[in-house]
Amino acid sequence: MELWEKLKRGEQGFIVCIGDSITEQNYHANGKLNYVGQLNEMLLNVFGRQQLLLNAGVSDDTTWGVLNRLNRDVLRFQPDLITLMIGMNDSMRGIEQLPEFKNNLLAIIAQARAVGSELILLTPNTINLRISENAIRDSYPHYIHAIREIATSEQIPLCDVYEAFEERIHKDPNSKWTLMNDCIHPNEYGHDFIAQALFRFFGFIDSRNANTATDVKESKNGK
Repeated sequence: MELWEKLKRGEQGFIVCIGDSITEQNYHANGKLNYVGQLNEMLLNVFGRQQLLLNAGVSDDTTWGVLNRLNRDVLRFQPDLITLMIGMNDSMRGIEQLPEFKNNLLAIIAQARAVGSELILLTPNTINLRISENAIRDSYPHYIHAIREIATSEQIPLCDVYEAFEERIHKDPNSKWTLMNDCIHPNEYGHDFIAQALFRFFGFIDSRNANTATDVKESKNGK
């Protein structure tokens, strides 16, 4: 990624992480840093204060909401990198709204490209659809699949957090409870798990005390 090369040259870089309540720093992390805060710590350890990171997560947001505030909260800063984790709340609109969800993602991608920003998509975490509270999100897996499809068709790097959660739960079924604060939000351990998945995706040494970085790994769903 051009951003890492820019930071290695000693230039300043700007990152905006946009999404819903999973991205927003809030009480679900139980007083700890969520995955965005942990990413910021990692980048400080690797690059020092050459990078600036803005958390633009808003609770209850959807792709519709992101489009409405994209210029105000993200594009006007002309960031080097935008990360987008979205879809949890979109899925409550059901399978009927899936085509519009895809169109929204394409519009976000087009606007990010228009200002010259690099973009990374993140799938959100898994949820337990057997819980009654999640019945309204029964279309959620279809929305995850749509994110993967868009990443492939648009050649956007994808950090597949959903897949990482699935693999973890397969190895340790209790993870479906121990990583969560409620039926949809990760707790501090879940956010640590997301952060570690993102660090690996970016090619960083898997430690908050890292002081070197390697080349960013390419997603199997993008380049």
